[in-house]
Amino acid sequence: MAMTRFLSASAAVVALVLVGCGGGKSKGAAKPMGKDMGMMKMEMGMAAPSPQTQALLEQIKGYDSWPKFAENQAPALSKGHMKMYVLAFHNQVVADAIAANTLPLPDGALIVKQNMKTADAAPEALTIMSKQGGAWYYAETSPDGQVITMNGMALEGPKVAMCTDCHDTASDNDYVFTHKFPR
Repeated sequence: MAMTRFLSASAAVVALVLVGCGGGKSKGAAKPMGKDMGMMKMEMGMAAPSPQTQALLEQIKGYDSWPKFAENQAPALSKGHMKMYVLAFHNQVVADAIAANTLPLPDGALIVKQNMKTADAAPEALTIMSKQGGAWYYAETSPDGQVITMNGMALEGPKVAMCTDCHDTASDNDYVFTHKFPR
């Protein structure tokens, strides 16, 4: 029941933001859940994380004790992320960059966004951005660390189209929406 509820919410998150489909092939056995989105059928599921995403999940342990962006101190209704409530946390690398007015953000920057149905609900998904080699790596996971899949594609990696298609519109702010970095 909880997995079905999570997959339904995840399908909703993915459906609204969806412009394209990207990422790598899922690496684990997906648990598909069909969603008929008009002419396109989406199969949502879960997969084990790739080694790179697994290492990222290790890095973000305890993220909920990290600082929140000044603009996002409490869950806020997101225009993206299927209009779910979101709350964004960032690591010390981002905090130092904010204090020094540094943009683009340096490698090691981590942003973790909780996605919730209501402002007081438990997170149903985590959206993770990690700066690696001068580029952003994206992962959409369940709170327990499984990667969300769509049509057999894991939503993890540097070229997840549903992430990049949206975040590319914030290229002047290092592809980040949550905080406006001074220039």
